[in-house]
Amino acid sequence: MSSRYSDLRIISGPLMMVLVAVSAATCTRVKTRPVEKQVVVLGFDGADPDLLAKWIKEGKLPNLQRLAETGTFRPLGTTNPPESPVAWATFATGLNPGSTGIFDFLKRNPKTYLPEISLVSRQKPEFLWGLVPLKRPKVTNVRGGIPFYKAVADAGYKTTVIRMPLEFPPVALPGGKHWSGLGVPDLRGTWGTFFYFGSELTQWDAGDTEFGGKLVQLKIHDDIAKAKIEGPVDPTKETYQRVSVPVTFRLSGARDAVAIEINGHAQVVPVGKWSDWYHLKFRITPFLSASGTCRFFVLETQPDLRIYMSPINIDPEAALVPISSPESFAEELVRKHGLMKTLGWWHDTWALNEERIDEGVFLEDTFRTMDQEASIVVDELKNDPPSLLVAVFTATDSVSHMFYRFLDPEHPRYDLELASRYGDAIERTYMRMDRIVGDVLTAMKPGGTLLIASDHGFHSWRKGFNTNTWLVTNGYMVLKDPSAEDKPHTLEDLFGRGSFFPNLDWNRTRAYAMGLGQIYMNLRGREKFGILEAGLETDRLMEEIREKLLAVKDPDNQELVIQNVSLGREIFHGPREAEAPDLQVDFRSGYRTSWQTSLGAIPSGIIFANTKKWSGDHCASDPADTQGIFLSNLTLDSSEPSIYDIAPTVLEILGVQAPGRLDGKALVLGSARPR
Repeated sequence: MSSRYSDLRIISGPLMMVLVAVSAATCTRVKTRPVEKQVVVLGFDGADPDLLAKWIKEGKLPNLQRLAETGTFRPLGTTNPPESPVAWATFATGLNPGSTGIFDFLKRNPKTYLPEISLVSRQKPEFLWGLVPLKRPKVTNVRGGIPFYKAVADAGYKTTVIRMPLEFPPVALPGGKHWSGLGVPDLRGTWGTFFYFGSELTQWDAGDTEFGGKLVQLKIHDDIAKAKIEGPVDPTKETYQRVSVPVTFRLSGARDAVAIEINGHAQVVPVGKWSDWYHLKFRITPFLSASGTCRFFVLETQPDLRIYMSPINIDPEAALVPISSPESFAEELVRKHGLMKTLGWWHDTWALNEERIDEGVFLEDTFRTMDQEASIVVDELKNDPPSLLVAVFTATDSVSHMFYRFLDPEHPRYDLELASRYGDAIERTYMRMDRIVGDVLTAMKPGGTLLIASDHGFHSWRKGFNTNTWLVTNGYMVLKDPSAEDKPHTLEDLFGRGSFFPNLDWNRTRAYAMGLGQIYMNLRGREKFGILEAGLETDRLMEEIREKLLAVKDPDNQELVIQNVSLGREIFHGPREAEAPDLQVDFRSGYRTSWQTSLGAIPSGIIFANTKKWSGDHCASDPADTQGIFLSNLTLDSSEPSIYDIAPTVLEILGVQAPGRLDGKALVLGSARPR
């Protein structure tokens, strides 16, 4: 029996026979075609055409330079907004966000005004007497449309997909293999909550950081400190409680290492080093536990003990919810390549942003993760070659988010000393991308087609914009108590159902913001306390808001802040366009929606300096100047390729009929030019 069911052996014999029978009835054999023609699609999240062109010209990206000279290199049109989940959904399906239903990382529930994750819906597990598990937790992927790799697999082509965003749970590929990427939560059900244990923390320091961190105070007695690691929410409890496991930190005699013990397993980790992976088992009931994995980095042992712990990844060898298809695929990868992260938000950006790890620790972990995925992709191409392989790498995005400040001396967090050490971090990531492309070209079948795409480009993010505060100042949102301070929100509030908009007078509020560039009208019949009637008057109100936003200037330099404001119906179309925001705000380079606005908060001030290390962005930029990249080993006749075109192009190359009307078109590709 698979390890993932080791705690569910109480299932009765007859019930198990029924489950086996159902499983056998639903498993159908698919006759796959011989691998004669091969297409490889590589995605590099956030790869920017201007940066790529610069480093190609400087001779630092030889493999990409060869593609540009003999095949194709063009900017790739993106979605509005140019945000990763929105763009990758369109990449996969060839459909407008109005059809995929993905408009942002977050969506608001109009019946409650609460923010929700837009990528999945969830159902809790069911228990008998609060003890015996009857049903596993269920997660449903809510992205609309049929991805091209699913259509290809259904047509009988052997297909392998590695770390595809918005594929949680992963769609089954008949005769193929699929490992989910962006969208997979950590074991806590969040986007990646890191842990920081420190003896210098006071009781007032301990708690949740703004975005994705848990600070735990350590008290040392006889060189030993004990703490708890909070894991998943206990699904058997009515109140919000998390299950914990104890952890013990024991200083070495020389204080140059720490023995870290969890669940009876201990490792001695030197200062400045990463541990190996730990397995964590969170006991929920006597019959059910949830398994996760994590790693530690010992930051310091004296004068203070400071230890960083990665987010708790879903254990790929004992996943309670599927992270690959078939579910055994993730286990096979572990047996062949060792334990790896399963979290969708793969790199520890939150920890660097909260300044609990430094740039060196972040890059070491990021490059290790990137290299591990690269080895998996090359191994699949060499030893189990498919007709279609799709793999998405996200380090190009994460490093750009965190290190863009070193490309922009005007950024508030530009630091000359750090720039001398890490100013080439993005360039080094692109050079790794270049090596991956070279290795993939070598591993591909002769005559195969390589397509490379990114979902968007990048901008410096110097200043934040509090959209809800602007709406309050201009009378579109009304507070019950204008003197009341808005409590800053954290990711724990989002996943723990915190209190949002508690001070808002909905009976006088006409518009509100949530997400990274979205504004919603408080419509009667749609919102819980809606006061506006859909029609001409509301249309005039939206035009008024649009005009005022476009006129907003930065008081420090009198520059315009916002580049474009679109009505939702102008840019979104499809069966789910009713879920779209009413207004989409696109900022000029240097500006972006604030973190607190994305969670629905109303902080003081409208425009403020971005003093975080998260210094580059794209999420609420204008798509016209935030294009991605497109490269191929074949020439391209089309002049303006778009991310909408990737899906129909792959289908055209392999001769697979599109699964319905697509918004993109197949690109016209020719032969490679001789050098």
